[in-house]
Amino acid sequence: MAEIAVTVGDSGEAYVSLVVGKPPGVRHSVALDELDAADRIPALDGLVLDFDYYGRVVGLRVTGAADSVLAPSLLETAVRASLEEPGGS
Repeated sequence: MAEIAVTVGDSGEAYVSLVVGKPPGVRHSVALDELDAADRIPALDGLVLDFDYYGRVVGLRVTGAADSVLAPSLLETAVRASLEEPGGS
């Protein structure tokens, strides 16, 4: 079974990688704060979906406080590290 890799940065932001191995390049990113549901679901305000060249979801960026967006069980296994642009080399 594949494991989800979570990295939390020093300022509380996080990245949830949805691929195994080296992350592919990110071609498109879509912020979810503009969805109509963002008024009802506060977590959408701090989420960005990353897509690869083929339009597949490869990651999820949390641009605010990860502990208010992600489940505690994900954060318990998170690696603390400096975050760089997703898919960067």
